[in-house]
This record gives sequence, C-alpha cells and structure tokens, in this order.
Amino acid sequence: MKNWLEIFNKINKYWLAAIIFFIITFVIGDSTLKKRIDYNNEITRLKKEIEYYTKQKEETLQKLDALNSDNENLEKLAREQYQMKKSNEDLYIIVE
Repeated sequence: MKNWLEIFNKINKYWLAAIIFFIITFVIGDSTLKKRIDYNNEITRLKKEIEYYTKQKEETLQKLDALNSDNENLEKLAREQYQMKKSNEDLYIIVE
C-alpha cells in the first residue's frame, strides 16, 4: 500500500509541475497562446490583402498598357469616365 501512495504522490507532483509549466508558457508571458492565434489571424488577413492588391496592380498595369498602346481605348476611357466629347458631337447624360 505504501508503494502506491508514493507513486501517486510523485505522479501528482509531476502533473502539478507540468500544469504550472504550461500555465506559465501558454497563459502568462509574452508569447501566450491567444497572442499566437491573433498573430496567425493577422498574418492570414494580411496575406489576403497582399493578394488583393497584387491583383489590382496587375489589372491596372494591363489597363495602362492598353491605354498606351491604342488610341481607341484611350478615347473610350475619356468618353465613358470623364464625359469628354469631340467638337462636333452632342453629349447627353442619362442618370438612372
């Protein structure tokens, strides 16, 4: 009977030491588990944002190349976005 009690007491001491170690490591301190999760979420969000802006940059560069290479595209952009017209045309703006 004494052997079981001694083993049980040793196991309890080890479990207590392990619990204290995990509390200090993951709950108290600079690199807590919550902070790590928050940092991972922020990294994921920033990666998505980088992908979004990279796509926007590529689309803008394609539009710029199209405008620089063809006068028809430049004229279309000027007419649609800036409501420009030729001197012999009339411009009617319809608001929906």
